Amino acid sequence: MKGRWIYAAAASLMGILIAFLKSPILIFILSISAVLLYHRKIFTRKQAGLLAIIFLLFFIRGEIAQRQNETNLTGREILFEVNIKEKVKINGDQLSVFVDLSNFNETVIAKYKIKTEKEKRKLSSHLPIGMSCKVSGKLEVPAPATNPNEFDFTEYLYHHNIFWILQIEHISLSDCSYRENSIVLSLLKLREMGTNYLLEHFPEKTASIAVALIFGNREFIDPDILESYQKLGIIHLLAISGLHVGLLAGMFFLAGIRAGITREKMLNVLILILPGYAIITGAAPSVLRAVFMMLLVLIAQKFKSSFQLIDIFSIVFLFYILISPFTLFNAGFQLSFAVALALILSSPLILNRINSPAAITLAVSFVCQMAALPILLYHFFEVSIISVLANLIFVPIFSSLVLPSVLILFLLHLITGGKSAFLLSPFEHFIHFIDAVAGTISDTPHATIILGRPSIYVMALYIVLIPAFFAAWERNRCKAIIFNCFILLFAVIVHLFSNALSPSGEVTFLDVGQGDSILIKLPYGKGNYLIDTGGTIKFQMEKWKSRSDSYEVGKDTVVPFLKSKGISKIDKLILTHGDMDHIGGAAAVIDELRVKAVLMPISAESTELEKKIIKKAIGKNSKVRFVKAGDNWTEGKSIFQILSPQAGVKTESNDGSIVLYAKLGGLSWLFTGDLELAGEERVIDRYPNLEADVLKVGHHGSKTSSAESFVSNVKPELAIISAGINNRYGHPHPDVIARFNQHNIQILRTDVHGAITYIFKGNSGTFSVQVP
Repeated sequence: MKGRWIYAAAASLMGILIAFLKSPILIFILSISAVLLYHRKIFTRKQAGLLAIIFLLFFIRGEIAQRQNETNLTGREILFEVNIKEKVKINGDQLSVFVDLSNFNETVIAKYKIKTEKEKRKLSSHLPIGMSCKVSGKLEVPAPATNPNEFDFTEYLYHHNIFWILQIEHISLSDCSYRENSIVLSLLKLREMGTNYLLEHFPEKTASIAVALIFGNREFIDPDILESYQKLGIIHLLAISGLHVGLLAGMFFLAGIRAGITREKMLNVLILILPGYAIITGAAPSVLRAVFMMLLVLIAQKFKSSFQLIDIFSIVFLFYILISPFTLFNAGFQLSFAVALALILSSPLILNRINSPAAITLAVSFVCQMAALPILLYHFFEVSIISVLANLIFVPIFSSLVLPSVLILFLLHLITGGKSAFLLSPFEHFIHFIDAVAGTISDTPHATIILGRPSIYVMALYIVLIPAFFAAWERNRCKAIIFNCFILLFAVIVHLFSNALSPSGEVTFLDVGQGDSILIKLPYGKGNYLIDTGGTIKFQMEKWKSRSDSYEVGKDTVVPFLKSKGISKIDKLILTHGDMDHIGGAAAVIDELRVKAVLMPISAESTELEKKIIKKAIGKNSKVRFVKAGDNWTEGKSIFQILSPQAGVKTESNDGSIVLYAKLGGLSWLFTGDLELAGEERVIDRYPNLEADVLKVGHHGSKTSSAESFVSNVKPELAIISAGINNRYGHPHPDVIARFNQHNIQILRTDVHGAITYIFKGNSGTFSVQVP
């Protein structure tokens, strides 16, 4: 099997995937692959039989993993003994941490709302890793994803064998104590101590990057910096990966040799400390892959065995998914192994044909980008088109300057008792400079291309064509390389047009909590309209309660959803009125996407928030139009008409909402913003024959909207209510729900059903909800 362990890894992968997904396509691919390999006589019968056994073993492993992945709890338990297994996160008045329930042998997420500032200080300093506490609380099932293509936290937890969130109601430090100790726990404590030391003694920028590069924790890095690195495709530089492990191991090995320690002893020391290093750095998939690949290399050297690197990679992969099958669904795992495989297969090609260090860096960056492309598009919907150049700039800086400097500064600070602190200030300025450069480059217009989440067919196209491209490159056939470049470009174009020029249209009412945001996507790319953007309403609170990474609906929900659909351009951003819960996310949409025109209601005076949005829109070269009743447009067979506000009529903010009537997908639609009773009367007075199949209920179903006369006149068959779960306003009001029920009008609600989507072709379509 020398040089052929990659086939064993492939067999194990197919076994696990077929067990998990039960996909006919995968079974078909497996069958075709088996037939091709048999006809080419690549394996002996014994080897073929071994591969078949590996496939069956991993298929069984996948089946067992699914059957065993269930909870021991009923949800009715109230008393718990929790063991803290990671550094406690305190953000504002919210404490959260992964804990083991020792009395139930299960892991859960524990959350606690801190009551006072004094309690916050106590909990911050008295809940280290390894502490065991008796608490009371209630178990809650994690909420599923409520919007299409949204990160599904429930699924993420399921893949980590976690089924509950423990909402702690009472915790007392007098009920906490150390109950156990182990090597793993000691290493985790060391990680926590090291993190705290850096945060206390190093400047903010240096501390955050040192924690990321030494202990594998990026949570202290400014989110804007992370976003810049993500856009540039260099986020991997802020995570511990094979590059970091190799550099650290090399530095440690050379230091030992220089100190007079023999090569054999240094090999033994590295073999002993590398597993501990993996734990100290958080045991992320990229770290585990790199560490255990290096371990196998070192062991092979120790026993003077010859192993091909591809075999070492395959063995690590095989045992990784044997121990933890659900890790296959982890984006970090997918990226780490895909990129590592591409580099291993292409390294002879790069090293044998390219001599210039800069050219090698470019080639390596290109290989990594191509290998990661389908994974990045699936999880993040966009890719950087300047990633190769960005890596050429930043990889040498991080590998030769930042990483070694961070390590040396940390060790010097420890050894000298802080006397080397004077070195931190210039390094802090250096990090500021690097971050500023990254931010400037990432702001380059069109630095990223938004393609959306690929369909299974487009994904298959990428998986076939990317290896074909590398195969042509390996054979050094110029015509084949050029041909495969065009084929690869063809795959990207197919992906782009499959989303942008889809023959299907769509109307989606997003779940943005207590607010509105509605996407209208016309067939064949004829128009993308966004009605409102939702908005995060912030209430006055004491400073100690405020959270550093507060959720913003435009940036965190609306924009990712639009990108997942492959939408990079909004033809009309229709902001119905100036309330925060309708336009608060507009700034993020204007910043991240190209907005051709912003439509706002004609009114006597704009709110401060509206003025800010107008200024931002003009700064981004978006047209700003103030619309009124009577304005209209058509696009193909779709008709859109503004019914309100009426010019020259003074109204309250809600009754001044843009009311949009539309005919598309074989249905008539009425989008009413926050229209209330007086506004409804004016609309009916002006359009007495107004009827609509689908009514977007005004003001989230408030009792001040949806009057009997209005509902009777419009005669909708479906009423859609956009409201937040357990919102403080009590929306929708029971009287409004009762009124729709009396008229036998079907009701769909974002607080109950999540996002509500209508997909149509021509004049027929189907409604679906995100949460059944």
